[in-house]
Amino acid sequence: MSGPAPHTAEEATQRELLWASVRLLVMLLALVFVVVPLLLETGACMDLVQRVLVVDCDEAEQVRRVAESRGFAPEDVRRIMATQLPRAERLRRADDVLHNDGSIEALRGQVEQLHARYVALARQAAAGPADSRSPQ
Repeated sequence: MSGPAPHTAEEATQRELLWASVRLLVMLLALVFVVVPLLLETGACMDLVQRVLVVDCDEAEQVRRVAESRGFAPEDVRRIMATQLPRAERLRRADDVLHNDGSIEALRGQVEQLHARYVALARQAAAGPADSRSPQ
């Protein structure tokens, strides 16, 4: 796994156990969501994912939300964002995007549609390739 180096041997062991658990879940379950901050920046666990979902909102709204929820100064939020992959690049690399600048109801509708799509994809993958010998 790539990403920032662990600070201690204990942290390294915990990280390896975490990723071993995630890998096991991915092998056992038809549909698994893995939330990885900075996934595209670090490449961490890209070998585990089949699709990349980005939750996006306008950058000004992102600054406002983080400043309000974490108590950061807006300029500090912008400084942190400047170290991350640019928004346009995240969106370009995403397979799917949830647009989170509207109401919670609008977001909920997007989530429900995307979940249905992911369930269908998982069922399709579980069924395997079509059997050409099956009766018509």
